[in-house]
Amino acid sequence: MASGIQHRKTLHLILFLQTVHLVKGQFKVIPLNKPVVGIIGEGVLLPCQLEAKTISERLLVQWIFTGKSPNIGVTTYDGINTLNPVREEKRYQGRTRFFQSEVTKGNFSLQLKNVMLSDKGKYICFVSLENWYDEVVVDLNVAAQGDESAVFLDGPVGQGIGLTCKSHGWFPEPEIIWLDSKGQTRKEKVVTQTTETPPGLFDVVSSITLEPGSNTEVSCRIINNLINTACESRVLISDVFFPSTSPWMTAFLVITFCTVAVIIATGYKLKINCTRRQKEETTDELKKGKYFLSSINRCDHREQI
Repeated sequence: MASGIQHRKTLHLILFLQTVHLVKGQFKVIPLNKPVVGIIGEGVLLPCQLEAKTISERLLVQWIFTGKSPNIGVTTYDGINTLNPVREEKRYQGRTRFFQSEVTKGNFSLQLKNVMLSDKGKYICFVSLENWYDEVVVDLNVAAQGDESAVFLDGPVGQGIGLTCKSHGWFPEPEIIWLDSKGQTRKEKVVTQTTETPPGLFDVVSSITLEPGSNTEVSCRIINNLINTACESRVLISDVFFPSTSPWMTAFLVITFCTVAVIIATGYKLKINCTRRQKEETTDELKKGKYFLSSINRCDHREQI
């Protein structure tokens, strides 16, 4: 009797495993072979495609964010709930779109709107139907292209001239390259400083000093290697800006020296005249000054009494 019951249990288990194997053979979620990149402030599509001959609308699809612990639900599609099958989690309210009309085609992709830096991480597309389930992991990277770079003239640095290139709002940390007129990397020393701002983006400042006789066409190129984009600013520096070759620099220094000399001479003369006036005024008002001081002393003396 006991052996018969055990035999029936074994038979049921075999039938169950065969059913599961059959269902798994009919359904398969297509895995991804590369990460998805989203631009901060824009939308991004997280793909999830089911490969099957026929697909029931009674599927359960769950999108889960695993970038933080514990895992966070994003959006759920419950085909059994015919009145309101799509439920968006509170944290992602208004930021996701599930394509309900595409379910019968096996498209369970999720659109994530207004991408943020905190969205970076792994997302699981979990699909289940009765006794079958499968899942695929979508790795989301985020990027930001900063504002247009700008090159500023710092002025003379020794016998050369200093240039600074600035840009704001990059992610991840960008690469900065200084180029000449032929598009070749310049050989001058470059000093670059990168600052991470509170939102997590990067501001960059890069400086270079051009020496007289060097290639005076300069480009500052800032590159985001993750999304393969770049911003570039180009300037052409005339020879007159270099102190050692500038004809107007000598004239400027001479004029400046003469102006300073005139100002010093004028100030000295005014000081002498002022001193003479002060002596004359002191002699004329000396007596008045004595009575004035005397009266003050007396008033103080009376107040003390």
